Amino acid sequence: MAEVNRRPSLLRKMNVLGLLCVCGLVILPTPVQAKTWVFAVGGNRRPWNFIGDDGVLKGADLDLIQAVCDVANQKCATTVVPTEACVQTVRGRFYPGEGLMAGWFDACTSYVSSIDRVNALQFTDPIRTTTSTFTVLQGNPKNFDPLNLQNAVIVHLNGAFTNEQCTIRIGLGRPKAVLVAAGIAEAKELLLNRTVDALFSPRTTFNDLEVLPGRYRCDVSGVGMMVKKDSELPVWWNPAFQKYYMSGRYNDACDQINQKYGGFPVHNCLPRPTSQQGIVGTGSAPIRKRRNRFVVQFTQN
Repeated sequence: MAEVNRRPSLLRKMNVLGLLCVCGLVILPTPVQAKTWVFAVGGNRRPWNFIGDDGVLKGADLDLIQAVCDVANQKCATTVVPTEACVQTVRGRFYPGEGLMAGWFDACTSYVSSIDRVNALQFTDPIRTTTSTFTVLQGNPKNFDPLNLQNAVIVHLNGAFTNEQCTIRIGLGRPKAVLVAAGIAEAKELLLNRTVDALFSPRTTFNDLEVLPGRYRCDVSGVGMMVKKDSELPVWWNPAFQKYYMSGRYNDACDQINQKYGGFPVHNCLPRPTSQQGIVGTGSAPIRKRRNRFVVQFTQN
C-alpha cells in the first residue's frame, strides 16, 4: 500500500519539475536589439541633404551623421519627412511638428536654435553657424528698408526662426503685416507679384533675387540637431561630435562639400579647432563684426 502511495507523489514531483523547465524556457530573456537613432531630413537642401537624380538620398548632413554615430558606436539611420513634421507656424507662433513630438524619429537634422524653439525643444551642440537676411526683387523696386519695417509686408517660411518674434527681439520692430509661405517657391511668387516687400530668411544667395547686405542674429547657438526635451540623444552625440570635430576630420569634410555635392557655396562651417578651443566661433564663414545691437556685418577672411 505504501508503494502505491509513493508513485503518485513521485509522478507529481516529476510533473512539477517538468512545468518548471517549461516555464523556465518561457521566461528566458530575449536578446535586446540596440536602438537605432533616426534622423529626419527634408531631402531638398543641396548640398546638405537632397535626393539626387538617381533617387538616392545623399549630402553632407548624412555624412556627418554617419561619422558622429561611428565615433559614438551608435546605430543610426535617416528618413525623409516634410518640414511640417519638424516645425510649423500656427497663428504666427512656432510649434514643434507632429513627427518629432510623436516619436516618428529622434531628431530633426540641421535646425537653427532660436528662443521660440528652445521654449519647446532642445538642441545639440552647434554643427554649423547661421545668419538671417532680407531678400527683395532685383534692384529693390519697392525701396524696402529693414529699418522701416512698420510700413513693410514681409514673408517667412513655415516654421522658420526668421519670424516676426525675431524682428521684435533684434530691435527692428513689428512689420506692418507678415505672411507665411509653405516654401521658397511660394515666397518667391509673393515677391514677384508684389504682394510682399521682402523675404526674411537664412538664405544668403539667390540666382534671381537680391539679398540685402545686412546680417541679423535670430539664433541662440547656431545649427544643431533638434530633439524633444526628454531626448537622450545629446548625451552621446555631443561628446562624439566634439571628438570628431577636434580630430580635424569635420573641417576636412567641410572643405570638400561643394566639390562632392555641388549646391550653393558653403561658408558656415565651424572654424578649425585649436588646442585652446572647443566648439566655438563662426566657422569658415566670414568674420562677424557687430555694428550695433541687431545688425551684423560680414567681412571675408
